[in-house]
Order: sequence, then structure tokens, then C-alpha cells
Amino acid sequence: MDKKTKVKRFYAHCDLIEGTTDVWYCSFCNELVKDKHFKEEHLNKDHNKKFIATLDEWKRKEARGTSRVRPENAPNRLKR
Repeated sequence: MDKKTKVKRFYAHCDLIEGTTDVWYCSFCNELVKDKHFKEEHLNKDHNKKFIATLDEWKRKEARGTSRVRPENAPNRLKR
């Protein structure tokens, strides 16, 4: 019997959690949250800057080699 290896997903700030329609990753908190979290908890924070920072982190991890993946067109609440 073949066992499929489950690939772990890298989530950038404000990425939609795969398999959901309303759960997002908040890298400020390192938590999975609903959309209202960003408005209630981080109203005055720069989400675009945080998103770019997590993409930079992702590029560094990719360069070092990682088993995690992040789809090129990953759904993200900042891209709506």
C-alpha cells in the first residue's frame, strides 16, 4: 500500500486557509482567524508590509530548501 506524503503549506500573512472560505492566517498573532479579526485587533497595522515580510521569509526558506509549499496564486484577503 502506497502512503501519500502530506505536504505542509506555508501561509503568508492574510492567506486564506485551504479548504475554508472564511478562515485566514494572521502572522501578527500566528493564528487562524476570521476576517473581522484584522479590523478589530489590528486596525492600525500595515498588513501589506507584514504580507511582504512573510513573502520575504518564504523566499529565504525556499532558497534554503523546504518541504513546505505555497501556491503561486494563493488566495489572500489583501488581493481582493
